[in-house]
Amino acid sequence: MNMMKKTKLKNGLIKFGATGFYTGFLPYFPGTVGSSAALVLAWFWRFSLWQILLLVIIGVYLCTKAEMLFKQHDSPKIVFDEFCGIFVAVWGLTTLPQFLLGFLFFRLLDIAKPFPINKLQALPRGWGVMADDLLAGALARLILAIFF
Repeated sequence: MNMMKKTKLKNGLIKFGATGFYTGFLPYFPGTVGSSAALVLAWFWRFSLWQILLLVIIGVYLCTKAEMLFKQHDSPKIVFDEFCGIFVAVWGLTTLPQFLLGFLFFRLLDIAKPFPINKLQALPRGWGVMADDLLAGALARLILAIFF
């Protein structure tokens, strides 16, 4: 395979992953649609903490590369960060109502971006893309831990 084909394949895989199976290309509410897809995935595959950590490491790489491809910091097309945020928000939960509340709290925190979530977007490259969603997920999970 020549270099141009390898680059095209690599960029295609980065776009596929970073956009959450292309859900980030949807014209309306890509973050919410991506989070919904992540919620379904999390329901059927209960991620362990080490799996979430591995996805975060992959996510920093994917989001860094995707920013370069899209030529935009934290492009709305990039929703892998929402996937990881949802996985954190629903980690260890067992019932559908808990999952739905996790989704709701995560989306509210991710959209509103209260302090200190809003400060994390300033981090460079993929770290800035991922960190705010991870904290939103962790805070959503903390809220749920109080009740469940």
